Amino acid sequence: MGLELGIWDIDTWRHQITAGQLVRWMAYWRVEPFGDSWRRTGRAAIATAGGRVDPSAEDKFLPSYRERLPTEEEFIAQLKAIPTFRKQLEEQGR
Repeated sequence: MGLELGIWDIDTWRHQITAGQLVRWMAYWRVEPFGDSWRRTGRAAIATAGGRVDPSAEDKFLPSYRERLPTEEEFIAQLKAIPTFRKQLEEQGR
């Protein structure tokens, strides 16, 4: 019996696969994870960059990645590193 259906057709798929097949697919996934191509691409990009890179850097290659925005205090501290802005902030009492 062949599985001739779309990969996301779960309702049909669950009626065609046996429990034994599901267990074997789960075991295979533990050894060779599939379905996470974005993360694998991130790892490959880091490896290509060479050297040691923080493992969390691969998250930057995921479509869901959102860089944390600085807090107001962090932003003001960054601005104070620029002489012109530091003077303006000091004049405002910040």
